[in-house]
Amino acid sequence: MKSSLAVLAVAASVFAGSPSVSLAQTPGPVLQQIQVPVNRARVVPGPDPVSVRYMLIDPGNADLDQDGFLPIERVAVLVLLIGGDGAMDFRDGQLNTGSPNFVARNRYHFAAEGFVVAVVDAANDFNDRANGLQGRRLSAAHRADLQAVMGDLRARYPGLPIWSVGHSRGTLSAVVTALHVEPAADGLVLASSLTGNPDAPSEDLSRLDVESIRVPALIVSHQGDVCAFTNPDDSRALMQRFIASERAKFRSFSGGSTPLSDPCDPLAPHGYFGIDQKVVDAITRWIRRRED
Repeated sequence: MKSSLAVLAVAASVFAGSPSVSLAQTPGPVLQQIQVPVNRARVVPGPDPVSVRYMLIDPGNADLDQDGFLPIERVAVLVLLIGGDGAMDFRDGQLNTGSPNFVARNRYHFAAEGFVVAVVDAANDFNDRANGLQGRRLSAAHRADLQAVMGDLRARYPGLPIWSVGHSRGTLSAVVTALHVEPAADGLVLASSLTGNPDAPSEDLSRLDVESIRVPALIVSHQGDVCAFTNPDDSRALMQRFIASERAKFRSFSGGSTPLSDPCDPLAPHGYFGIDQKVVDAITRWIRRRED
C-alpha cells in the first residue's frame, strides 16, 4: 500500500493540517475495487450477469500507521473515464492498472489534491467485445452502466459533488453522465475532446446536445495535438457550444516530452505527455474555483 500510494504520502505533508470530512459511510481502505451490478441484458452472450468494476482511491480514508499519511480533506469525487476502447478488464480484487491513458496514469495525482477518484472500467460484457466500447459510447447499455456507477458513488459520498473527467473517447462517456444520468454529473472536464474528423465520420461530440448542459465544463486541449479526431481548434469551438453552462472555459497547453506513441495515443501531446502535473494542477484548481 505504501509504495503504490507514494505520491499521496508526499502530498500529505501539505494537507496534514486539513480536517477530514465525515461522511455517512463506513470508512474503508484508501484503495479498493468496487463491483457494481447493472440491470440490463448483455451485449455479448456470456454466463455472468452484467457488472462494472471501478478502482476507488479515497484519500479521506487514510490511516497514518497503515498508509503513512493523514486523511486528506475530500473536495469532490472524480469519475475518470479513459479513451480508446474503454476496456481495462479489471480482474477480481485488482487494485492497480498499467493503462497509459492520461486520466488513469494520473489517478494518484488527482487523489493527492483531495479528490476521491473512481477509475471506471468498461462493463464486463464490453470487455468481452474485441473493440470494447468503440461505437457503443452513446448506447443505452453504456448509459445504464454509467447510471449504476454514478448511483453507487452518490450513495457512498452523499455530501460530495461528482465530476466526470474524460479523455479522448472518454469525453463522450463524460458528457453522457451530464445528459443521460440522473442525478447528472455536477461538473465536466473534457480533455482532448473527441470532436470528430469530417473526412472520417465517427461517434463524436457533435451527436450530443451539449448546448443543454448546465453544469460547469472545462475543455482542455494541447496545441500540439495532431490527432485528426481531437483537433485543438475544434475543442475551442466546442466550448462555445456550452451556452447553458453556468461556467465554461477552454484551456490550452503546450510543451512536454518527445512523443513515444502515435498521435492519437496517450504518450504524445494528445495525452499531455511530459506535462502531466501541470495539467492536473490546472484541472484541480479550476474545480476548486481557485482559477477561472
